[in-house]
Amino acid sequence: MSLKNIGDEPLSGLSVRLHSMGDYSIDVAGEGNYVDALEPGDKEEIPYRVSADLTGRVYASVEGWEDEGRFEWESPGLLIRVGEPPAELVSVFALTAPYPDPGEELRCEALVRGMEPSGQLRLEFWAQEPRGPFEEQATLSNLQVAAGEESSCVTAITPEQDGEYVVHAYLYDKDRRIGHALDRVYVGQRGTAPLEQPELPAEA
Repeated sequence: MSLKNIGDEPLSGLSVRLHSMGDYSIDVAGEGNYVDALEPGDKEEIPYRVSADLTGRVYASVEGWEDEGRFEWESPGLLIRVGEPPAELVSVFALTAPYPDPGEELRCEALVRGMEPSGQLRLEFWAQEPRGPFEEQATLSNLQVAAGEESSCVTAITPEQDGEYVVHAYLYDKDRRIGHALDRVYVGQRGTAPLEQPELPAEA
């Protein structure tokens, strides 16, 4: 990693980490690095060891001091390609209002980005119930995504329980898995009853 101070103030006490955006695809070894100081315009080269089984993304985070104040910064995701996959599963989102009720339909959207020509892409949606099985919800076969373009793939699930649902999307090229993403949604708001105003005794 190449870290440069592009600001006008010196930086100090920097905790620098590299994170995987999908542990199934990429594993980042180690607990991070420490940079004592970085003057304006200075650059620090920081080595990291990464094990990548599938194409995926990593991002960097920096915490430290700028002048007299604390700051935090995160980089955009950086794509690491393994082999020549025809597409990338960028993300999956459960599009819903906060704390939907059981029985309310959840619209799940996965974003697939094409990288190489292919006519044998398959996208599977799965969901883990709070108290129940891990089940397939939908399969979209023969996806066509041109290189450099993006395709939004949508399905819907109807949760029947209160609790946390984990929605998974898996992208396959023929029978080879080339992408995985997940999102979490909490179904059913478990709030506490509001505090009631105590009844005061009548004045004598």
